[in-house]
Amino acid sequence: MLNFRNIILEAFIWSFLWVILVSISVRIFPFTIEHDYPEDVRKVAAIKPPSGSHKLKGYIFAGLSFFILMGMLIAFSVYEYNLYKLNIFKIFFHIWIICMTWNMVDLMVVDWLFICLFSCKYFVLPGTEDCKGNKNYKFHAIGFVKGIFAMSILSVICSLFSYLILRFCF
Repeated sequence: MLNFRNIILEAFIWSFLWVILVSISVRIFPFTIEHDYPEDVRKVAAIKPPSGSHKLKGYIFAGLSFFILMGMLIAFSVYEYNLYKLNIFKIFFHIWIICMTWNMVDLMVVDWLFICLFSCKYFVLPGTEDCKGNKNYKFHAIGFVKGIFAMSILSVICSLFSYLILRFCF
């Protein structure tokens, strides 16, 4: 049986960390996240190509952040299922629920609330606060649908890693 109380807690912790990382990326390393904005917003933002060291720092930040977040997913499931009969489907659904929660938080809180409704400076590309494309709810809804597929693939990968760790290390 899935422990939904733990899953929801982990999902909100994971989503909160994503929100922080997205905010940092938008303000400090916008070149790493500008592809997630509508074309007209990217044109107005006119993000200059980063210097070599800034680009390296941005990619290190993105890579480390991704590694930590994926490690957390694996740790959540390994911690939860290390005493149970091994079941990859439970592990997958545990991780998938966490990932889908983030996908919904990203759509409803980050995209629709912080970007579309409030134009919050921590989530809007610099210089685009009044850009019409920031109010494009449909663009973000399409991103949500793409996120369903991306998060499902990520869930499969992290589930496999978790399963292998549990199978061979515990």
